[in-house]
Amino acid sequence: MKGFKSVTWNFTEASHGKGAPDGVGGALKNLADRLVAYGTDIPDAEALLHNLSKQSSVKLFKVTEEKVETYRELVPPSLKTVQGTLKVHQLVSTDPGKIKVREVSCFCRPACDCYSPKEFILKENAASEEKAEESIEVGQWVLVEYDGDLYPGTVTQIVEDQFEVDTMNCAGENRFFYPSIGFPGDKVWYFRDNIKDMIPEPMPATSSARHFSVAAEIWAKWRRGEERR
Repeated sequence: MKGFKSVTWNFTEASHGKGAPDGVGGALKNLADRLVAYGTDIPDAEALLHNLSKQSSVKLFKVTEEKVETYRELVPPSLKTVQGTLKVHQLVSTDPGKIKVREVSCFCRPACDCYSPKEFILKENAASEEKAEESIEVGQWVLVEYDGDLYPGTVTQIVEDQFEVDTMNCAGENRFFYPSIGFPGDKVWYFRDNIKDMIPEPMPATSSARHFSVAAEIWAKWRRGEERR
């Protein structure tokens, strides 16, 4: 807790898409645009830092790749997943490794039980640890969860702990097809927790090979898991 008795963070909208840092970042981007418009050359990050520091009261510093790696090593390889984050509007912690979240923020006292907070102990999850050990590569077929439904697809890009997956379209229960036309944005980025399994390429489900199915045992395993939730 670094000497703090409690910490809290409040989200102003359910999608968690914007916050105070986004406002500061937007102002700095506008300032950089104006500098370029008036003839200032900004060819790299060093020049951006130098010019913005002279024109803005915001304290700026450069984060090197080495520093990012140093802090990344401090993060455990797997943490317990906090479910329902899109509904969460307040996060509170009064003990190291424990957090409370709730859908409605309350400010009466840090450890209050108003609005039925849910507590999470952020210990390593054995299932997540097994997933972390599995190596996913570009071109691998996977089964992903999107908005509560399961889709097979192939991994097309990997950036750190996020995976871009080109999924098939659904035509019914464990029936999928390749879309005849692809559109920009069809590929979606997923976190590792949303990749349920690495699977073999789906097999034709009909003689015409228009529809394909995930291996029955894999589909049954994960479909049962979704129904229990």
